[in-house]
Amino acid sequence: MNHLTLSRFLLQLLLPILAVTSVPAFAQAWVPIINKYSDINLGSLVPGASAGTLILTSPSGTRTTTGGANLGASGTVSLGTFTVLGKSGDAWSISAGSAVPFTLTGPRGATLTVTSVDCQPATTGIFPAGGTTGYFYLGATLSVGTSVSTPPGTYTGSYALTVTDSFKGASATATFAVQVQVDPVITLSALTGLRFGEVFTGAAPGTVVLSPSGAVSTTGGAGLSSVSPTGPATFNVSGAANTTYAISLPTSITLNATSGTLTISAVTSSPSLTGLLNAMGQQTLSVGGTLNVPAHQPEGDYAGTFNVTVAYN
Repeated sequence: MNHLTLSRFLLQLLLPILAVTSVPAFAQAWVPIINKYSDINLGSLVPGASAGTLILTSPSGTRTTTGGANLGASGTVSLGTFTVLGKSGDAWSISAGSAVPFTLTGPRGATLTVTSVDCQPATTGIFPAGGTTGYFYLGATLSVGTSVSTPPGTYTGSYALTVTDSFKGASATATFAVQVQVDPVITLSALTGLRFGEVFTGAAPGTVVLSPSGAVSTTGGAGLSSVSPTGPATFNVSGAANTTYAISLPTSITLNATSGTLTISAVTSSPSLTGLLNAMGQQTLSVGGTLNVPAHQPEGDYAGTFNVTVAYN
């Protein structure tokens, strides 16, 4: 074997020793993840003459008010909902990721204040097997000003929530939109009064029946002149568009004159009991009733007043 052949042989033996193999490397940080499903929507409210609060209770989702605030008739209501994913067996904790209280901004820069956010059913715990917790629910308490300081419209803001893996110190933050709809105050304006016209009395008692549509009829000893106008009382109802409202009528109305009194009973309205505002937030409400006329009722001009009340359902 000559020198050249030996060198080539040694080189062939050394080559496999210099080969390098690459292998994959793996790492997992186990940072918690917040799975958000819905934002916080407090629905609608109607401010009153005095300040108050609106409370969206967690986890039931029920709404209550205090003070001058009232529940509105429009708008969707939802709790903030989420789950958290983390390493099974690790401890977790939930905390506010933004300052509380915070403001919701509405029309013309008007604001409402969220004074607290309530997280249920817990703010600490252990990640279960599989790593995903059950649902959490966020409710809120809103401070509401008066109707003068709180113009109608949509008020919006946001709330950040942080979940921390207490064992590893890793955390995640999610932002929940917060919204409330302020409805306009429902109002009732009188347009025309209740007019029974000129009534005649006889030897027997009778009635004059005036329907909300304006139809008029008599019974018994009561008569009606065709000279004096008759008609139902009419009102303009104004409020939030496409919402229903309840109507409260008096059970009776007393008319007085220097010579005596008369009573109106069976007070009725159209719409009856419940009204529906149109797309412009308007509806006309008409009221009628039955005038009870005793026999030989003294002559005179009989007049009185009555109250009609409307409120959002």
